[in-house]
Amino acid sequence: MSDSQAIQQEKIICTCTGTTQAKIEQVIAKGADNLDKIESATGANTGCKSCDVLILEILSKAN
Repeated sequence: MSDSQAIQQEKIICTCTGTTQAKIEQVIAKGADNLDKIESATGANTGCKSCDVLILEILSKAN
C-alpha cells in the first residue's frame, strides 16, 4: 500500500463519530449497499448528517 492509499484509509469521513473511510469500505465489502445500512453498521451520519455526500461517494466508487 502506498503512502497516499494509507492516508486515504485513515481519512475520517464522519467527524461526529470518528468513522474512517476504511471502516465504511469494510462494511460495504460485507454487504452494506445503501446509506441506511452504512449508518446502522458504523454510526456515521447519525449526528449532524453532513457526511452523507462523502459516504455516498465512497459507496458509488465501491459498486
